[in-house]
Amino acid sequence: MRRGRHVLGLVVAVAAACALPASAGAAGNQWLGMRVLNQIHQGGENEAPSNTLFAYHDGLAKGGDMIELDVHASKDGQLVAIHDDTVDRTTDGTGEVAGKTLAQLRRLDAAYNFVPGENAVAGRPASAYPYRGVRSGRKKPPAGFDTEDFRIPTLAEVLDAYPDVPVNVEIKGRTQEEKFRVADLLASFLKGAGRSDVIVVSFDQAAIDRFHAAAPRIDVAAGVAGISGFLLGGQPLPSGTKALQIPITYQFGATTLQIVTPEYVAKAHAAGAAVHVWLDKSEENDAVYGTLLDLCVDGVMTAEPTKFEAFLQARRAPRLGGQGGSDRCPAPTRQKPGCRVTVSKLVRTPAGGVTARLERHGDLRGRCTATIAVRSPARRGALALASGRVTVPAGRIAALTPLKLTRAGRATVRGGRALTLTATVRARVAQTRTRPLAAR
Repeated sequence: MRRGRHVLGLVVAVAAACALPASAGAAGNQWLGMRVLNQIHQGGENEAPSNTLFAYHDGLAKGGDMIELDVHASKDGQLVAIHDDTVDRTTDGTGEVAGKTLAQLRRLDAAYNFVPGENAVAGRPASAYPYRGVRSGRKKPPAGFDTEDFRIPTLAEVLDAYPDVPVNVEIKGRTQEEKFRVADLLASFLKGAGRSDVIVVSFDQAAIDRFHAAAPRIDVAAGVAGISGFLLGGQPLPSGTKALQIPITYQFGATTLQIVTPEYVAKAHAAGAAVHVWLDKSEENDAVYGTLLDLCVDGVMTAEPTKFEAFLQARRAPRLGGQGGSDRCPAPTRQKPGCRVTVSKLVRTPAGGVTARLERHGDLRGRCTATIAVRSPARRGALALASGRVTVPAGRIAALTPLKLTRAGRATVRGGRALTLTATVRARVAQTRTRPLAAR
């Protein structure tokens, strides 16, 4: 994004038409009170470029309840969202993530090899890559987005962009040393992030144990050793475990074991752990989705959130916040209807106006009304620049509204001087976040 010399202050006052939801939790585990979660794996990597802000926006707009992402540490100690140990598969660069600085990683095109329906695939004709070149500015971004949405983001940027969306963070690293480094950096960061809706996982139980020792108040999911010890070895769950995040089958040495079974799901629930299931592409279908819901799993990590969302709605499955239908599974925590609204985008229109995009998170049963007021950030004599009012209907996750500009607002926006705004969302719980004003 381009930054101008001047900054505007955007104050968004959200008048909640419904009460805020009560705190989630069942027997001390919030993840047992949220089923059934549409967990957008890497943002939904078969539908949008893996682990980009664009993918997270896209997956949530399609009905996702929770972001799943992977973190590595850059050479200069910054936590970045990317799945692989190298940048080769998904970007236009080469080399290990851990060997590059944040500045070097930011320059890469994270959508370079994305092919719809296939994740990241190299060697196709140029026409196969719809977002290749958006990052570099050679191709126009989709409406409401800018070039920054197609690069490798930092974890801080993701949490800042989605203050009310639960996030699943997987510790990555090529070596044990790298995983421990990520675990240490992540523990230090999350202890100061003020977020309780985050859960941390890794295939490597030692990395999880190291993270949990440093940040015992942050929820964790078990690694492979912890899962196998609990399900097969008669061992208790590792300390701090709030969820088992598992595939339908696991390869333990030479043995392929079906682990998403009625017995194992019930065993996890009896021990106070939620069950989140991740799928491969061949398992992304209604038959598998139906089997998983029949087994009372708490969430599904899907690469195709549109397909899974359509299934959940057709089935009227129970959802986060108590909306949806009911089933024979233990009921999720029933919450009062609530309004959790954030500003996700501020877009300059070709005609010289500004459009605000508001997103809801969690409970979608009632409608939420937002009143928006835009003022300059001057300490004295602040100018009223724009205002607007929008209602997000029940069942909808987002709404767009044009803002009515004052004379001062029109002059400021047309001048092109202010491309960064600070959005303060005031409901009964205040959130202050920075949002870019994207040029169309």
